[in-house]
Amino acid sequence: MTGTINGIIEGFYGTPRSWEERSSLASWCGARGLAHYVYAPKDDPLHRERWAEPYGADTLAAFAGLVEDGGLEVGFALSPGLSIDYGAADDRAALAAKVDQVLDIGVRLIVLALDDIPVRPGLGPQHASLTTWLADHVRERSDGALVLVPTEYTGTASTPYLDALAEGVPDDVPIAWTGPTVVCDEVTADQAAARAAALGDRRPLLWDNYPVNDTVMADRLFLGPLRGRDAALRGELGGYLANPMVQATANRLPLASTAAWWRGVDPYEVWSSEAEALGWRTFAEACDGEVPRRLVAEAIADPAGALDPLEAWLHAASTCTAPGLEVEAAAWLDQVHVEASAGLVAVAAARLGLAGDRTDAVIGQVMALSVLWPQARRSACTVLGPRCSFRPVLSQWSDGGWRFHAASAQIDDNALDALAAWAIEVCGV
Repeated sequence: MTGTINGIIEGFYGTPRSWEERSSLASWCGARGLAHYVYAPKDDPLHRERWAEPYGADTLAAFAGLVEDGGLEVGFALSPGLSIDYGAADDRAALAAKVDQVLDIGVRLIVLALDDIPVRPGLGPQHASLTTWLADHVRERSDGALVLVPTEYTGTASTPYLDALAEGVPDDVPIAWTGPTVVCDEVTADQAAARAAALGDRRPLLWDNYPVNDTVMADRLFLGPLRGRDAALRGELGGYLANPMVQATANRLPLASTAAWWRGVDPYEVWSSEAEALGWRTFAEACDGEVPRRLVAEAIADPAGALDPLEAWLHAASTCTAPGLEVEAAAWLDQVHVEASAGLVAVAAARLGLAGDRTDAVIGQVMALSVLWPQARRSACTVLGPRCSFRPVLSQWSDGGWRFHAASAQIDDNALDALAAWAIEVCGV
């Protein structure tokens, strides 16, 4: 294997991708400067629950095809932590045999994923021992490399578990880290440096949970640009892997932004040009939410000057398309049309209210809004900004137990909700 590890890791909970989807996404990301595609779907039974069972010939042939023409160097992750006896010869032999299956078809990056398992005292030395043994095995069998995803994969402070890894894991094995929490609005160079210090001055490999949208985040498509990762962060990392969304094709836009950041290019500028080229610009803005929230805030602050730009954006969103996403993002596309149309009714009502209209016309607009707005709010899909949305903003205590950050886990900041509430207010007497 060559070069610093950088790319994507298919590490979400949910239906694993098809091989065609993997190849297409790998080619897209490879053309934009990323180097690795790591196979790690949590809900592949042979990746996690039945990790010791060998893959069949058909699956290995598909792996080989991805290795040959996927556009990125392919990595393979195995997650045995739910049931492995770390020191048992039989279990180690089963782990080696499973890894050998993919080494034999050309995979040169192996990821030992010991995340999302029960914590207990003494786990650190056992994980260090298993990692050292497997790293030696990979080196003996190939010119490949090993990455460890530890059980304590968040935070920046030293812990007994991390101390054991710092002491026992070979220096050339990167240790993954999701940042200060599982999902992060921001990851800074200082935080990465602190994590490195907690690992015995080993720079962490950032497993970045953006744009992933599994579990409690399944109501949203994260189609916006990568934010909150400054340029200095790259210099403090030993590698970078982005965890993509469940929807395969939709990942192209946010991951183009991610690839730009890794190359040292402005992620927003690249996002903007890619959004235009894909024909997704308005739909992506609607799913991301930042643009409609800004336009609504400006309209509320300065109706005379800012209602027109908001209305123009809502008109575009009410009929927007997203070529290539008609199937996998159909529910979100429909929801954008519904919410943008409701937003246009809110703008019309607000114009009448601001003009002092107290005729039946303003009552008609308000009554129409009173029907459309609640209907939009009851959808299982969230667009135009978060609405009662949750994120796994979790970190870990020094004993590995989970710590929940309530203040940033639940979000209500929806453009339609703010617009409709304001329109109703200005129409009142």
